[in-house]
Amino acid sequence: MRRRGSKSALTTTVTKVVTATNPTGTASVTTHGRFHYPQVLITNYMKSCVAGGGAKKRAYCACTLDKLSNNVSTQDFAEIGLSKTIPPRIKRLMTQAVADCASKL
Repeated sequence: MRRRGSKSALTTTVTKVVTATNPTGTASVTTHGRFHYPQVLITNYMKSCVAGGGAKKRAYCACTLDKLSNNVSTQDFAEIGLSKTIPPRIKRLMTQAVADCASKL
């Protein structure tokens, strides 16, 4: 039974194992928002975001994706990929995620 005002926390965790594209070992990304992304979206986002960075960059990128998972849907990401433009609403959310996660760098 749920109490008034309580929220249930759903979590999505994706674990990658050692591969040619992930030679550093196991990397795990957890999102806590209302949108739960498929592995391919998480993998592509992290690959694009980390691009040559180390552990700090991975932590920063995972943090930004976690923040985005509160308000940016899988459909939003698909539309960005198809149109190659980022709508103002998503830009604002990305800017906020970057600010919220800056301490991870």
